Amino acid sequence: MMKKDLSIDFLGVHCENPFFLSSSPVCNNAEMVAKAFDAGWGGIFYKTVGIKGMDECSPRFDILTKESTPWAGFKNMEQISEMSMEQNLEEIKKLKKNYPNKVIGVSIMGSNEEEWITLAKAVTEAGADILELNFSCPQMTSHAMGADVGQTPELVRKYCKAVVENTHLPVVAKMTPNITRMEEPAICSGSGRCPWHLRHQYDQEHYEY
Repeated sequence: MMKKDLSIDFLGVHCENPFFLSSSPVCNNAEMVAKAFDAGWGGIFYKTVGIKGMDECSPRFDILTKESTPWAGFKNMEQISEMSMEQNLEEIKKLKKNYPNKVIGVSIMGSNEEEWITLAKAVTEAGADILELNFSCPQMTSHAMGADVGQTPELVRKYCKAVVENTHLPVVAKMTPNITRMEEPAICSGSGRCPWHLRHQYDQEHYEY
């Protein structure tokens, strides 16, 4: 039987098929990603890399309260990678060496311009094919990171511009829907020369577009 050609080009990057795993717990290290590649996935977005690793909680969910109701549901408490930047860079290098034809997108998140630039340069050098800027995580412990930045259009513009100027790779901005007018930071990401996509991460549900 003749094998169908499912290849696509995305932002100038050739992909053997359009099936990618999103930046999430299933893309947390080289071993997990290797299993995905062996199963046929065309690419992945590696779980968000920061300068320092996070201290994850277990179990990774918390309760929601509402007015006088002590329990109304659960919310996701997953944060960015628990490994340091240096550890993640070694994992990314290993993946690119072993799977040179697979597409490795890497999600990054800094807390200031210097950190965004450092991450962009380091992940580019490690062999990433695409950079994803995480402006969407709603449960970060710092207001200088995640969805709080995604709700501040000028910071989105500033960090997009800083990253684009310090990598030759295509860059996409992952936006938060937790804002009244989500087109405002999206437009700012474009003016910072980043295309964007929307991440739905509410308290009970998580979808990726």
